[in-house]
Amino acid sequence: MPSTNWQNMRREFARFAGYYDIVGKDGAAWTTTTDIAASTTVVSTELRDAGFDDFGSSGSGDDSIENLWFYLLGTANDRFVRRVASYDASVGSLTVTGTNLSAETGAMDFELHRWHPIMLRDKANDVRRSAFKVLNVPLTRYLFTARNQVRYDVPSAIVGKPDAIYLYKGIPTSHGNNILSNGDFSAWTSGAADDWTATTLDIAEEAATASPFNYATISGSSVRCTSQTGSTGTLLQTISSPGTHSGQRISLQVWVYCLTADVVSTQLTINGTINLGANADGGLHKGTGWELLTHFEDMPVTVTTLTAGISVLSTATDNTEFYVDSAVSVVGPRQEPETAATMLRNWDYRDDMQGSTLRQNIVLPYEVPDNCLLRIEGRGYLSSVSAETDTMEIAKPQNDIFYTFMAKELYEEYVAQVPDADRSFSQQRIASVARRFDDLLSESMRPPKMPLRIPDGV
Repeated sequence: MPSTNWQNMRREFARFAGYYDIVGKDGAAWTTTTDIAASTTVVSTELRDAGFDDFGSSGSGDDSIENLWFYLLGTANDRFVRRVASYDASVGSLTVTGTNLSAETGAMDFELHRWHPIMLRDKANDVRRSAFKVLNVPLTRYLFTARNQVRYDVPSAIVGKPDAIYLYKGIPTSHGNNILSNGDFSAWTSGAADDWTATTLDIAEEAATASPFNYATISGSSVRCTSQTGSTGTLLQTISSPGTHSGQRISLQVWVYCLTADVVSTQLTINGTINLGANADGGLHKGTGWELLTHFEDMPVTVTTLTAGISVLSTATDNTEFYVDSAVSVVGPRQEPETAATMLRNWDYRDDMQGSTLRQNIVLPYEVPDNCLLRIEGRGYLSSVSAETDTMEIAKPQNDIFYTFMAKELYEEYVAQVPDADRSFSQQRIASVARRFDDLLSESMRPPKMPLRIPDGV
């Protein structure tokens, strides 16, 4: 998915707002040409080379950048914000307001802005919500089903009513192309799952029961796992004759039940190189009960050793309990196997405030089978930003739509503070931004059409 980090967004906004030549060299950042000392003086001859110099008489360019916001991306002065108190264009030296800066070793970047840089960041975080209808993140989240349950909480990442809901039962371990043996963990010998090896991980067989139903199993037995403090435990199967899979893609999907987020992930180890699943590929558990973890890796070289399974991250605390069941691994296809899901068309959505907590519910007019997945598709807010490297999930041309929202809100907030003589100019800028938004609207992220509501059953 496209993304842009906050540093680049801030500089792009400066260009959008008409001060590309001020924010930094070539629209990026200025760099100090003299190390910053414990003073309020900052020197960059890049300013002179870019045209912020004296024209004619001495001092004629000194007021060109006074009163702008100075944003220092230093090491000892990380993201410090000051005002430019004065500027000596003849040497590219500016003096900032406030107390002395800390001394820096080496060249440091800084930017000049018409608005307070931290306020720009806060405004960007505001706009990711106010622009939600046209700029958002498509999301898919899963819930596992239970008997006599027709009301389910919509995962909090999805904002408002879901776009669609599907019932998914997963791939059976009897899948003809599954290269794993005992993928359903039904065979055990002396307390160990046949064909699987647990390392730094305590395991036991979890048997299925009917009355009451054991929700810690998917199909037959599962593996009950207990982590050990600070250790990277694994439950892996060594693939025989790995060389026959050379030059191909391997995919893995495995059901894991866990109530602690970011502790359990998939693991594919190719020629001794460990590859762990992540949020981006669906291979890191989010702590919501049963989740179907997925992961793939390309193996373009000759494969001499190959293992597949799950891993416990070293951040797990002692005695973290989780369950593993129904593992399927396929080699060759570019996508992991997936059976068709059943679209649920007959359901209601309800917001419900309970105390100070807003709960979003979907309500089904019928029951669905135990331990299946409800695949809920919807939209979420763009990610918030704080650090320079934090990203939002947009890129050109959607960035320009985002900047129209930022500019419009900034101009409207500032119009009440400008003198009457300048108010007309500010209102013209608001109108100009509105026109740009209309031109860019075709690039917005339009939501999918809601499916027809038709009575159905499962």
